[in-house]
Formats: sequence, C-alpha cells, structure tokens
Amino acid sequence: LKATLRLAMSMAAEKVIPGGLVGGIPICEEELGWIYNRPDSCLVSEEDLGNLRRELESLISSDVSVEIGTETYPDAQAKLASQKLALSLLASRIPLGGVGVVRVGDVTRLAPYDYGKLCNTFGPLRHAGYRIQGDGTGGVRLTWGDVSVCADKATTTAAILETRKWGVGRGVVSLGDLNGLKEVGRERKEFMLAAEYRQEARLRDIVRRVEASSGATRCICIAGPTSSGKTTFAAKLCTFLGNEGLSAHGLTVDHYYLPLDRQPRYLIRQQRSDCDYDHIESMDVDLVNQHISDLINGKTIEPPVYNMKTGMRDPPKRTFSIPPNGILVIEGIHALNPQYTEKLPQEQVFKIFLSPQTAIQVDDFNVIKSTDVRLLRRMSRDYLFRAHSASRTLDMWENVRRGEGKWIFPFQGQAHVVMNSAHEYDLSVLKPLLEPLLRSVPPTDANFVKAQELARLLDLVAGWGERDVPATSLLREFLGNGAYDEH
Repeated sequence: LKATLRLAMSMAAEKVIPGGLVGGIPICEEELGWIYNRPDSCLVSEEDLGNLRRELESLISSDVSVEIGTETYPDAQAKLASQKLALSLLASRIPLGGVGVVRVGDVTRLAPYDYGKLCNTFGPLRHAGYRIQGDGTGGVRLTWGDVSVCADKATTTAAILETRKWGVGRGVVSLGDLNGLKEVGRERKEFMLAAEYRQEARLRDIVRRVEASSGATRCICIAGPTSSGKTTFAAKLCTFLGNEGLSAHGLTVDHYYLPLDRQPRYLIRQQRSDCDYDHIESMDVDLVNQHISDLINGKTIEPPVYNMKTGMRDPPKRTFSIPPNGILVIEGIHALNPQYTEKLPQEQVFKIFLSPQTAIQVDDFNVIKSTDVRLLRRMSRDYLFRAHSASRTLDMWENVRRGEGKWIFPFQGQAHVVMNSAHEYDLSVLKPLLEPLLRSVPPTDANFVKAQELARLLDLVAGWGERDVPATSLLREFLGNGAYDEH
C-alpha cells in the first residue's frame, strides 16, 4: 500500500500544483510518512493542500487500474518528459530489455525498483488512513496510519532533510546525478571526500556539545539499527574527543548476554532455539549497570566474553578501566535503553542515535530506502567476514527488523543527537561485490524475489569500486581495510 500511496500522491500533485511535487523523503526509517516540496522552491499554500486532498480522494475513489510494463528508451523519454530526475537516471543507466514503467490510465511513471509491492488499483487506499498536512516549512507531509508514533521522530526527520540540503548544495540529489559524476578527474573522489567531511563536521558538533557540558558528561551511549556503523563511529568519536583533550574509551555492550543457564526462554523448554538474542531479557542488564557504574567511579572491570557456540561465558581475557574524569563510550543495540544507565545521574549521560538515512532520489517521487542500504551493507559484511551467502543474510533479515522495531527504534526519541551515517555513495561502492551475489540466488530460493528487487536497484547504480573510500570511513566497517579494523 505504501508504494501505491506514493504513486497516487505524485499523480494528484501533478494535477493540482504547478510543476507538481518532488521528494518523497521518508520522515523516519520505518516509512511512517514522507515529505514533498515544490521543485521551484515556492511554498505550498493551504489552498494547495486542500486541492491535493480532494484530488487524491478522487483518484482513489475512481479505482483506476495500475499496470507494470516496459517501454523502449525513446518512448520512455517522451512519456516521462516532465519527470526530470527520471530522465536523468535513464540517461545515466539505460536498462537492458526496456525501461520498466507504471501505467495508470494515460499517465506513465518510471517503475520503482520494488514495483512488486504495488497494488493493482488505487481502491485499497480507501482504508489506508493517510493524512496530508503542511510540514511547517512550506512543504507537504504525507503520513500513514497511526501518526502519533511520529511524534518523537522530529530529530530523525531533521537529519534526513539536512542531508538532502547538503546534496542540493553539491548538485547530487538523485541516482542520475550520482551516476553522472565522472571517474576521470576528481569528481567522484571529491564527492566521497565531501561526504566524509560532512559526517566529520557532525562529529565535531557532538564533541562541542560534550565540551559545553563542562565535565558533566561521563557516559556516551550510541545505539542504532544493524549496519549503521556503530562500532566504527564509537571509535572515531573517541578519537575526536581525544583530539580536544577529553579522555574517551569505548566499550561494546552487545556481548553482555546472560549465560544459557540463565536465559529466561531457554529455561522453559531447554531449547536454545527459543532464545531471542535481540530481546532485552537476554542481556545481563544488572551486570551492564554495575560495570558502567564501576567504571564511572574509577574501578576496573573484567568485560565478559560470550561464546556464541556454547551459549556460555568464557573466562575474561582483559581488564578495562577509564581514567579519573574520563568519558565512557558504550555502543550496542540496547545502549539507549534507560535500563542500562539507571544507576547514573541522567545529566551524566549523553545519547546518540545512529542510522544511515539516505536522501538520494531514485526518480522524482521515490527515494532509496534506508532499510535497503542497511541490508546491502550487512550483506557485504556477512559475505566478507562471516562467509555468509546473500540468501543467508536475507533469511535473517525479517527477524533482525522485528527486533529493531521492538528494541531500537522505540528509544530513538530519547537521543540528544541523531547522527546520519549515510554517505549517499554507499550503493556505488557496494555494487561491484554485491550484484553477482544477488544474481546468484536461484529462482527456487525463498529469497529470490527480494534478491531480484535489490539487484534491480543496483542495476540503476553505476559501480565505482572502493579504492577511493577513505580508510577512516564508516563504510570500511562493511568493506574491510579500514583504519579502525572494525566489522
């Protein structure tokens, strides 16, 4: 329904707003809504919003059919003439076998790479529970379902829009723009470096906020969904803090699992497969609390060593401490959960939510999904460092996403800072490795459809290779050969 709603929204906007709307920037990774703007930078008026609501209702009530098809490149050029970003994409990557399009009556759109999720008509949108509102800055906010859950996403939305603004300044807002950067000369390299500098500028902003606390900050907590780059980010943050004379030391708390004989779900049937390692109940919360408190109070700890094969703890291999007035930097999927830091005065705790929220447009109405960027990052890391096939990574993805929905995203609203770890060129450097892996998933495999969807996405991207990715980049966590050697 979401993809169909975005399609209907684009058609309604083209009818009632001069020049239509562009964007479709998600307000958060869960795609609870999207933000659109006029391409001429004019503000959307209340009258425009009213007309947009009525036109969208009319389209939905007409129950017009939605068909997927193909066009030759010349025909697609003619039919997509008003869609500048779509034409830019086609000019940079002419697909083999024709251009995939969506036909709605006499209107043609470039088919999104996940077009398998489109409804056959607009009729089902009658029960979608959508809302069209102004976004407070002259744009349009289209929300989906229960909008109350969007209430604490404001900082996440701001991070995405800041990235979008940066892309506009660099002249790269779409895949067509990205593909158009020349390998000869320095265009691609300059874009890579600019993306790294943008992230490092945000790191310096965080350091300044910690400095401004005049020593009150003693524990920095970093959390985010899988493949956000948490481990490398924590290491870089310690380096940046150290450059300003602040002694910071990192501790990963994802290994504080309870031993198998204390796992609540294991104790019911004595079946290890019953354990949910994404659940907070699988963690030794008391030990995490005690160790954090001990470290802040100048004591030395022995971090646990969890053996994933046996489900038990191995003997500790090291001791760990921080100097007086030092800063403890912890990272892990539950790091923003208040249960981890309940023994500390809250003025001593600074929380960061990290996630790659890309703002790159596929075409005029669709943005690359951040969940797909993370999935492709994870697929690369799993293949290079865990010898997993693409299908095995896809097998685990549904459970991973379910755990994120329960234990990570609900706490993002508590973060003092939302850090966008997207580089906007992620897919370009991941493509040469991942495209063959995705194409190797056979039709008989249960993950074939999703593998083909991701392969269609990568087919729209020009492959760059990883040579010019800086050694200190968060992306090195998924590519290897990084300065921090984290993966």
